[in-house]
Amino acid sequence: MTFLRFLLVGVLNTLVGLTITLLCYHVVGTGYWGATAIGNACGVWISYLLNRRFTFRQEADGWSYWLRFLIVVLVSYFLAYRISLIGVHYFFPNLQETVAILIGMVLYTGLNFLGQSYWVFRKSITD
Repeated sequence: MTFLRFLLVGVLNTLVGLTITLLCYHVVGTGYWGATAIGNACGVWISYLLNRRFTFRQEADGWSYWLRFLIVVLVSYFLAYRISLIGVHYFFPNLQETVAILIGMVLYTGLNFLGQSYWVFRKSITD
């Protein structure tokens, strides 16, 4: 059930984040890194609140959760989107970077869930 709740929160973040990412990339022209950073940043705060309360059912609040959450989000973001960008350029050089954005989203979701489950919201964290 935890992963299902995580995915439900992710649907909301995906709708908001992907829309903003693609608008930034295609309309505003911020480039790959700017677009993905802005799009993902828009969902971070909502993601933290919903995952803390709804997904992992943590009642405790504090800087240790928020800091760990941000670390996992940033590491997941850079790993997922860098790997997907390299993969698209190396294996599919004729595809647009939009494909890398979509692949990066999938990788990001998996890495983020693992980090949130096993490091951020585990039951033994103390503030």
